[in-house]
Amino acid sequence: MGAIASAPLAAPAALADSVATATAEEIHALIAEHHGSVVVVNFWATWCPPCLKEFPDLIEVYEQNRARGVAVIAVSMNAEDETQDIDEFLESFAPPFPVYRAASIDNAFYAGIVEPWFGELPITLVFDAAGELRHYHRKAITRDELSAEIAALLGLP
Repeated sequence: MGAIASAPLAAPAALADSVATATAEEIHALIAEHHGSVVVVNFWATWCPPCLKEFPDLIEVYEQNRARGVAVIAVSMNAEDETQDIDEFLESFAPPFPVYRAASIDNAFYAGIVEPWFGELPITLVFDAAGELRHYHRKAITRDELSAEIAALLGLP
């Protein structure tokens, strides 16, 4: 599976020079590794204002639900030459979940993740415990929206 195999899934994000890249296939493999858990996959970039606004909510929802087995995978859509920006982002937000950088930012990658996707950001995908895509957000998601979706998938009131 390449560079992604050495990146621990439960470890907090590292600086960009050690952030593994992930292909669409590798991202789907990461989702499959969490079979039995609700999985949230968020695609973001440092130059995306809505991404910057929603990221703290994503961290908060994860911290409130990780004991229930909820997993979050964040994927930067920054270009390879923007690692300094990724470093600053990770230092600022210190996400407690794994962060990857998309191996490519092209139509083949987008189509390999979910269709339709044309590269707009942020994108958040929410998978149920069986690994089925249940929610597809082509916009910033709020803490309340994400919390409600996760609670419903976990069978919580």
